[in-house]
This record gives sequence, C-alpha cells and structure tokens, in this order.
Amino acid sequence: MISRILVLDGSAAGDAACGLAACVSVGSEGAYALIAQQKAAGKQAAEGIGLLAGQALAQAGWQAGAPLQPQLVAVVVGPGSFTGLRASCATAAGYALGLGVPVVGVTRGEVLRSVLDTEVKKADGLQGWLLVTAARKGRVFVETVTGVQAVALADWQPPEDRWLVAGDAATSLPMPAGTVLSESATPTAEQIAAAALARQKGELGPREALPLYVDPPEAKLPAAGLRSAPV
Repeated sequence: MISRILVLDGSAAGDAACGLAACVSVGSEGAYALIAQQKAAGKQAAEGIGLLAGQALAQAGWQAGAPLQPQLVAVVVGPGSFTGLRASCATAAGYALGLGVPVVGVTRGEVLRSVLDTEVKKADGLQGWLLVTAARKGRVFVETVTGVQAVALADWQPPEDRWLVAGDAATSLPMPAGTVLSESATPTAEQIAAAALARQKGELGPREALPLYVDPPEAKLPAAGLRSAPV
C-alpha cells in the first residue's frame, strides 16, 4: 500500500506563478495528511523546484538515507508554464528513478474534478465546469472534462449555458448571467496526491508524466535558420 507521496507542481503561470514541493501521507482509511511543504512564488520559482523538493523531504524526514522514503512521485503536468512544467516533470522523473518508485502525472482539472463535480451538482441548472488558468499574456487555458485549450482573451466567445467557473484566472473571461464562480483556484498538495494515487490504481485513465504543452513555445528559430555544423 502506498502511504508516502512526494508532490511537485510548477504549473502555475502568470501572476500566480510558483513552485510547490510537498510530502503527503496516506492513512489506512484513505485520509491525506500534509507532512511537509515548501513553496516559492515568482515566475522563476519553478526552476528551483528540485531545491524545494529536497527541503520538503528533509522537513518530513524522508531524505536520502532515512528509514522512510516516498513510494510515489506525483507531478502536475499542465496546463501551465512551459518552463515550470518542464522543470517539475524532469525533477519528478529524476526522483522517481533515484528512488525506484513510480511517477504519475495529473492535470489541474483532473486534480480538482471531484470538487468541481460536487459544486456543479449542488447548484441548479449548470452545464458543467470550466477551469480557467493563466497562460502567457493575453491568453488563458480553459480545461473541461473533455480536454484543455488555450484561448486568446480577445477571441473568447462566452457560452450560452450557465457554467461553474474555477481557477486562478476565473474572472478574466466575460461570462453570461447566472455563471457561478468557484472558490477552487489552485490544487492543494493533498488533492494532487489523491488524483495521482487514483491514476496509479487505475481509477483514472492512463497519462504519461510528461509536460502537457497546449501553447507552442514562445522561442522561435532565427529567420535565417540555424548555423551550419562546424567542420
């Protein structure tokens, strides 16, 4: 039984950008408890997620050589910051390889789905939920139960039906009257751990622990092309 999970999340982008590393334990009755957490804010924070992970493991007493070690590595694969996803997924893969344990990737929507589904059921006449999170300037990611897309704010066409809208950029899109705003903005470490363990048990469909890139990278090749190889 898996009872110790290392959680990594560098997906948050824009003004909400941050890096998160946490150690979560799973009780015999399925309760999730936060043992240690390290978090840093800022657009460059996710690049140091390996350092945050080391600090969280030391805080929990799960560091290298300790009697207790993580039995699973959970990582948020997107949507989100290109650099943050790349750094956190690479760090997750490295820890999993070094520990000899599985690494499981989950999206933000998969993490929050059970909470959002419950909120939709409690309200009357909602079509479903939209998870809206920050992307590059002038754009947001919109995730639903069927997938995720990047949307330019200038091109957004509000849906006609009533929806529950959540996420750190939930208020950035114009929505029709009757829209319900959720307080669920950012997944917690415990929620990420729960979703990852559900996928590990086969309760969620398969997904590789690789970055979910929705927008193309901003970096472009030079107009004249790359330099020829040295001879």
